[in-house]
Amino acid sequence: MSTVGIRPTEARIDLAALAHNYRQLREAIGPTTGVIAVVKADAYGHGAVPVARMLEGLGIRGFGVATVEEGVELREAGVRAPVLVMGAAFGRDHEEVVVQDLVPMVGDPSDIERFAVAARQRGVARFSIHIKVDTGMSRLGVTMDRFEDLMRQAAVHPSIRVDGLATHFACADEPDATYTEEQLRGFIATLHRARALGADPQVIHAANSAAALRFPRTRFDMVRPGLCLYGSRGTRCVPDPDLRQVMSLHTRINALREVPEGTHLGYGCTFTTRRRSVIATLPVGYADGYSRRLSNRAQVLVHGRRAPLVGRVCMDLCMVDVTCVPDIAVGDPVTLLGGDGDDAIRPEDLATWAETIPYEILCAVSRRVPRVYPPPLDAGVPA
Repeated sequence: MSTVGIRPTEARIDLAALAHNYRQLREAIGPTTGVIAVVKADAYGHGAVPVARMLEGLGIRGFGVATVEEGVELREAGVRAPVLVMGAAFGRDHEEVVVQDLVPMVGDPSDIERFAVAARQRGVARFSIHIKVDTGMSRLGVTMDRFEDLMRQAAVHPSIRVDGLATHFACADEPDATYTEEQLRGFIATLHRARALGADPQVIHAANSAAALRFPRTRFDMVRPGLCLYGSRGTRCVPDPDLRQVMSLHTRINALREVPEGTHLGYGCTFTTRRRSVIATLPVGYADGYSRRLSNRAQVLVHGRRAPLVGRVCMDLCMVDVTCVPDIAVGDPVTLLGGDGDDAIRPEDLATWAETIPYEILCAVSRRVPRVYPPPLDAGVPA
């Protein structure tokens, strides 16, 4: 039996807003800088395949994923643009990377050896890799003091072609730009060293969304935006090029009750009514990605009005106080993320209430929440 349309909780993905954000980013970074759209984690919960298909149609230069599996998913969906595997989680899948024509971002000597073997076994004469340099993130990539050794090792293998050089900024969305500038100086120095060794990487990239919008000198040949494509800046110190929210989260009231003053609500009785109240129960909870940390903090939109979340978020349900919302009824729509009338709940709002970041808010929306893709009537194609 088909379950499409049965569950009232759904995430709506506005692909026209995605296209708008891509155009706004292109205008902000200029015509000569390419874009590698980051679609890891199922495009931050928006659906990697629909997002990639839309952006590929708009002329994107490539896509960034975290794992080999994510890259294979794009290939099996017919996405042909370059796919950069950024997470260094190759495991034993080096041959699969070669077979699927993915581009690995490498910082470990052992990976170079394994890709060289896989390329030979598959009869690939020249296999493209990007070298990741650790300029201060201390997470992945070759450290600057070992960079020359890694480049010499890559040069030993005729089948390995170092086409790209990359790094990642730790603090691009922080108000103080000092550390980002320090990382940038280290990366530029490493690029000079690569060229002094005779290497000529054709694709230089470093900037995530925040760096791409804040620091023009970090743009190089390509930028790697993720969050801004989905309509969020992350922090206020990042300029807003008129981004539109791509994901909205909706449900419907599935129960209403009037309760007297002094009524305890939910697990742990963490909320007690201070007046006679009308309480609506919503079929959404932390199993859907609506965090328990939102308990007694978040707000939703009902009939265009804000209503506070009361009591603890349960696995499948939560409650809101709709006493001040007139003409309320079971089945009425509720917006948990997105706009209703003149008001909107943004990822930044939910992130503040949950004491986290917008990235986590978007990525947390679970797969049991259906994604709905309205027709992108005004997607447009950038000039």
